[in-house]
Amino acid sequence: MEEKPAPPRLDRIATQCLAVDTLTDGGLATGTITQIFGEKALGKSIISFQAACATVAAGSSAIILDTEQSYSSYLMPYWKGSMGRRFGKEVKVVDLKAERVPKSEKKNKTVTRGQLITELGSTLNRLGVAYTDAHLGSIANTLSPEFDVKLEEGTGPSVMVMQVPEVTDLLNLHGIDAAKEVSEGGRVELRLRGTPTYQSVLHQIIRKTNAKLLVYDSISAPFKASFPSTQDLPARSAGMAMIFAHAQRLCVEFGIAVLVISHVSIDPIKAWDRVPYGGVILGHDAKFSLELTKATATRNGHFNPQPINPQDEEGSAKAFWVARHPAMAEYSKFGYAKIDEEGFH
Repeated sequence: MEEKPAPPRLDRIATQCLAVDTLTDGGLATGTITQIFGEKALGKSIISFQAACATVAAGSSAIILDTEQSYSSYLMPYWKGSMGRRFGKEVKVVDLKAERVPKSEKKNKTVTRGQLITELGSTLNRLGVAYTDAHLGSIANTLSPEFDVKLEEGTGPSVMVMQVPEVTDLLNLHGIDAAKEVSEGGRVELRLRGTPTYQSVLHQIIRKTNAKLLVYDSISAPFKASFPSTQDLPARSAGMAMIFAHAQRLCVEFGIAVLVISHVSIDPIKAWDRVPYGGVILGHDAKFSLELTKATATRNGHFNPQPINPQDEEGSAKAFWVARHPAMAEYSKFGYAKIDEEGFH
């Protein structure tokens, strides 16, 4: 009987964090999605930025979708120089501005969403019509269905950061034109205003920059803000499903690695049980999943998990646990991670 050839080994993007790279068989796998989840203030954004800087140091660009708006205010001012020292070269960071663009009947005429809001406000003021900023924003979004992102030419490998705190903007970047609506019963729903397209703004950015890493930091924040109640779960699940279906296609077409950061949901009855926010949607799409905890944390119900680096236990501040892996049982292994002024080691 003829033996079947072994499946091709996925390329990896090393994060230079020993625990993460060991537990993922060499780093973030290209062509698929990796998830890192955990409670607040453990360093999830630091390992994300570190992975992006490692990608740039290796000669490729990385894209970070900053939904928590923390990179420009905290992460980059402190960690950009540290990562430069860590990788022995300056890491270029580019702030990508994504802005909704109204459709114009005049060719080659560029009108921004901000200009549209200004003109709408002036007209309403002249007519004596009362309005709020939310009213103007809603009208401008309706008249501006698409995003436009201007990319600098010849920037070389860089970390490109785009702030997208609003869930409908995040969907739009993935080619999904949707609006939030509230039903009579108070349920927040998503209404599609057109057929989703694969030729999205995100697709164009990856194609033009040859980026090899796409980071969502975090996927939880915009969905928590938009769908706070349990009755909103259908819209949350539908939105996430569309985003990750698009992301998976990008993985396959461009051979990129996708890193998704998510928070945890805690069962009040089983306080020890930490479940990643996003439920089965993200659970199925992420082929590798790691939980980030304090080094002293334990996981109930799992017999004798084995540390991959027991010699590093003393003095380590964090631990990464296998929550999902194609070849390992969940929580069967974990690794200690040291963190200092140059990130995770």
